[in-house]
Amino acid sequence: MIERRAELGLWVGRLETILIERGVLNQDGEVACDAGSRFARDVEEALDGFIENPVELVGLLKICRDARDGRPLSPAVLMAAHLMTKEILLVLQEARGAES
Repeated sequence: MIERRAELGLWVGRLETILIERGVLNQDGEVACDAGSRFARDVEEALDGFIENPVELVGLLKICRDARDGRPLSPAVLMAAHLMTKEILLVLQEARGAES
């Protein structure tokens, strides 16, 4: 479980960087759009099947940040966040590579 926490700590930084570049997060790491709104079309397509709206993204980022900061998380939550963050990073990096 310690390894998962460490990886999530690294991954949340990468994820935040990508989301800031795409305009999903502001420089403070907060969602740049309203909680009830939708993502930009390219981000929505990349996240399709993983994250449906900004509220879900906020929840995942909170869990990842809690893991990074050593806050208590159940093993099931930690494992789910680890898997989801890994998959989201892969699709966002692929989408970023396709744009280049």
